[in-house]
Amino acid sequence: MSEQTQERGPSGPRRVVVTGAGMAGVQTAVALREQGFTGTVTLIGAEPHQPYDRPPLSKAVLLGTAESSAFDVDFEALGVELRLGCEVFGLRPADHELDTEAGPVPYDVLVVATGAEPVRLPGAEGVPGVHLLRTLDDVERLRPVLARREDVVVVGAGWIGAEFATAAREAGCAVTVVEAAGRPLA
Repeated sequence: MSEQTQERGPSGPRRVVVTGAGMAGVQTAVALREQGFTGTVTLIGAEPHQPYDRPPLSKAVLLGTAESSAFDVDFEALGVELRLGCEVFGLRPADHELDTEAGPVPYDVLVVATGAEPVRLPGAEGVPGVHLLRTLDDVERLRPVLARREDVVVVGAGWIGAEFATAAREAGCAVTVVEAAGRPLA
């Protein structure tokens, strides 16, 4: 076992906190255990849902061809503490603590695996009919839109935009895709 994976005394890592319960965060927690790390592993996610894979959201989960995209991981058996629905709003590196809604969370090693936030269009916040697609809750808000077969404009022709446009067409919506780059999937 390497020095990096062993539980250490006061001078080394005993508590690993992973903030972000998406694929990178889950894989980090699982890999720590698979590599023999025996210290405390805590996985913090802002959403209340069991950790899930995001790529299937934009098509399979949205269209109902997959019920869920939750990771098939037994966190309890791995000894990974899950703190779901817990937003991290600050980091105090000198104190080795995260600030969360539930109070401070101490760590020896911190892994930030929070992913990216979608680009928000200026002036679109709170406008009826304007939706983002990043989370399971976003999918639940978009399903009725597709069920009504409304005309849809997708801003962004990256992977998520392209997948959503495909799903919207499959659902019977008229779709227009707007992309700032010279081509889709640039």
